[in-house]
Amino acid sequence: MKKYEIIAESLQRWIQEKLQQQGPQQWMDKGIKLPAVRVLAEQYQCSVSTAIRAYQWLEQRHLVYAVPQSGYYAVQNGVGAEDVDWKEPLDFASAAPDPRVFPYSDFRHCVDQAMENNQAELFLYGTEHGLPSLIHLLQRQFADYQVFAPAEQFFITSGVQQALAVLALMAFPNGKRQVLVELPSYHLMPSLLEGLNVPVTGVRRTLEGLDWESLERQFSEGDIKFFYVMPRFHNPLGTSMTLAEKKRLIKLAERYDVYLVEDDYLADLEENTKQDPLFSYDTKGRVIYLKSYSKILFPGLRIGVAVLPAALALSFGGHKKMLDIDTSVLSQAALEVYIRNGMFAHHGKVIRSRYAARMQKVHEQLAADPEFRPFATAPRTGGEHTVLPLAGNMPLGVLLSRLEERGVIAGTTERYYPQGTKQDKMLRLNISNVPKQRIGEGMRIIREEIVKLQSGNVK
Repeated sequence: MKKYEIIAESLQRWIQEKLQQQGPQQWMDKGIKLPAVRVLAEQYQCSVSTAIRAYQWLEQRHLVYAVPQSGYYAVQNGVGAEDVDWKEPLDFASAAPDPRVFPYSDFRHCVDQAMENNQAELFLYGTEHGLPSLIHLLQRQFADYQVFAPAEQFFITSGVQQALAVLALMAFPNGKRQVLVELPSYHLMPSLLEGLNVPVTGVRRTLEGLDWESLERQFSEGDIKFFYVMPRFHNPLGTSMTLAEKKRLIKLAERYDVYLVEDDYLADLEENTKQDPLFSYDTKGRVIYLKSYSKILFPGLRIGVAVLPAALALSFGGHKKMLDIDTSVLSQAALEVYIRNGMFAHHGKVIRSRYAARMQKVHEQLAADPEFRPFATAPRTGGEHTVLPLAGNMPLGVLLSRLEERGVIAGTTERYYPQGTKQDKMLRLNISNVPKQRIGEGMRIIREEIVKLQSGNVK
């Protein structure tokens, strides 16, 4: 065993001893700071580079993380492993982030630091753009997503939902009123538009992609103000557009004077560095870019970001200020500390790694039974979810009930289609709350119950 591995294993044992001494609650309150690199080198009579390599070895396994100008800390979920002894139902329906891997103590520290650093701002109303220091930080972060824009085109919103409401209400330079959505799409979007009395229409998107003929017809003949679209990890299908499809969509938007609202809500789960957002190919100011922090952190943070073309920024800011003056300064300040300290980058790496490993297990199960049609036709997606296409006569209610009896909770795509529209019958499987070691078991149960219902065995 190499020297750095011996040091790393010794640190792992030390962390576990500290946990047992302090107890989990004290650990959550205080956290565990690890020895400085030079101290570690002196302790183990090794070079500084060997000590650094030991920490890097632990960091690659999500057991520690580095905070710039502060040092290394133990990850709260320090064992870094999945839950082998998971006893609860296998929940393939929940789309919430995995609470078992959220670093509560880290974020609590950020909230405390935000309150200390931003005392004055807490007693003032902010600007319609958001906390300036956070926006400048997001400019650098968004460059990693290939989203480049000046600070005045960034807006911090109370979740992406608020950004969508503002966009639906405000006038656009094209003078049009109707909003086009994908079918299926984000399940709250149609009801949001109807509640705001904004006319809405839809275009079908299947596992094969958009209905391009219908899309161009509606762009050319309709009164389409903007098209709300999820190019990456579509919800609920899980599929992503190809580069050719993204460029084709932008060309159509330019030709027919339509804006595109890109909801990139799972950008942080992208592993393919060549998968850039629609925004990165826009040269004519046609794309509005939306990003949420609900999936990578937690929904209660209520932080979304909108990047507007210059021609829309003034109107968007005015409408947003009318709705809520400013997004929570405390949430913004806490997120700023979390990003600036390097915690967000580390947490994103952990989540990305875990979700990718879980999706790989799903793909392995799908590939293991090529004769089973739902598995054979399921898309091999990234992100956090995929779908299983089902026969039109499959009794979904019965299937869900039988799965639940066997400890598996699954969802369907029904709520993602507005009432009265054509629906494709599918199970929606989300892996964010299913341990990797149990995915095979869950997929086996799902297959067995589908087969029984297909064969008419409904006892």
